[in-house]
Amino acid sequence: MSTSMGSLVSQGNWRAVETLFNEKEFVRRLGLVVDLTNPEQPRGDVRNIESYHLGGIGQDFVNGAVTSGVIDIMLGLTGVRFADMGYFATRNLQIDLTLPVEKDGFYVTARTTSRIGKNLFAEATVFNPDGEPRVHATGVVRIGIRGASKSA
Repeated sequence: MSTSMGSLVSQGNWRAVETLFNEKEFVRRLGLVVDLTNPEQPRGDVRNIESYHLGGIGQDFVNGAVTSGVIDIMLGLTGVRFADMGYFATRNLQIDLTLPVEKDGFYVTARTTSRIGKNLFAEATVFNPDGEPRVHATGVVRIGIRGASKSA
């Protein structure tokens, strides 16, 4: 992330980090609101489902591409605590779309399960508004990436 992101993380200013993510156009277009109240377990809420969120032709379920995009962001945010080391990014993601995500909205929580060197192994779960799990994902987040020109 940028130097300012690393500085905000070093200062523990999670509200400002949260705001930086919530102002991103991609995050806003997904209808996602990032919550870093607990930076060790980032949460993302999509409360207002629009027609463009829905999958297939006339289905009342959230499209898997939307769900996957939100999961990628939230799982990747398990690396935000290490932004003072450099950039971070999801480098592997496996998603099990176990149950449909209804059009009533959903939220995602993510957490790191272990760390080996600059790799965070993480998991994310999508829940319906009643707290019932719908989708599970695992992945690897690379931390400490210094710049695009250097190898990750």
